[in-house]
Amino acid sequence: MVNSRNSLTVIVCLICVFQINPALLRRLSHFKRFGQVPGTLESNDIQSSSLFFKGKGFQPETTGARHGSIVLECEAGGSPPPTIHWLKNGIRISQGSSKNIIREDETSYEDRTNTGSNMLRLSSTRSRLFLDCLGKASQGQYSCVAENALIRKSRTTFLKVENSIMYPDLKKCVGKKYKKGEPARIYMWTVSRLEYINNMVQLFCRAQGFPKPTITWYRENKPIENDDDYQITDNGDLIIKDITWERHRFSYYCVASNVYGTDAAEAFLYPTLQEDFGLPYE
Repeated sequence: MVNSRNSLTVIVCLICVFQINPALLRRLSHFKRFGQVPGTLESNDIQSSSLFFKGKGFQPETTGARHGSIVLECEAGGSPPPTIHWLKNGIRISQGSSKNIIREDETSYEDRTNTGSNMLRLSSTRSRLFLDCLGKASQGQYSCVAENALIRKSRTTFLKVENSIMYPDLKKCVGKKYKKGEPARIYMWTVSRLEYINNMVQLFCRAQGFPKPTITWYRENKPIENDDDYQITDNGDLIIKDITWERHRFSYYCVASNVYGTDAAEAFLYPTLQEDFGLPYE
């Protein structure tokens, strides 16, 4: 169990596991000193929310070969937990089987069920955009858009498709025209989450493919079933209820699969005490 004596340990863990940038570490120090904590969606204080990109930014121009494939990747951290979607020339790109964009961005389960409780909600989210069989129509400006309830930020690159053709890529694209399905691929997931104990958390796992991928979550190599502790939502996210240090401090693995392929992603949950961030623990 983490206690107030181990506050330094918590910060060290944040550096190693969450890879939080120096600006956020300074913010965490501010939480400790003044007892300021990121608010819930009901908060009107814009200062209680944070959002930042992680890793290197996009190059102004990205190149891909004709009939080839490319994957754009983007990661953002913040509080409340950010979601990520993609734009091409300013128009939203639909990912996943749902045509309901609101459902694709659904993050509010924990907000509806954690009313009245203090929440830390520090989270890191990663997303991938899969672009296959590139052609002239694929060229354009692609933007990674990270947002939470209060803030939106974006990164942009221009995709240029070169005329060079590799025979294996051409053969793959010709075969794709006659293929009836697409492999399961995870396009957005939670990388890490830090939350006060006794709260409920929502770990993202969104997948695309046809037929619609089946999502299975694992903890310690054992599949997770819906019960008093866990719930897997229709969009693939994992809800963990009433988290504790002893029972829920684990890496969780999301596996998406269909008859054409399998993909997997890892999410780490770190429960902590409110007193470690300057709040009295009740």
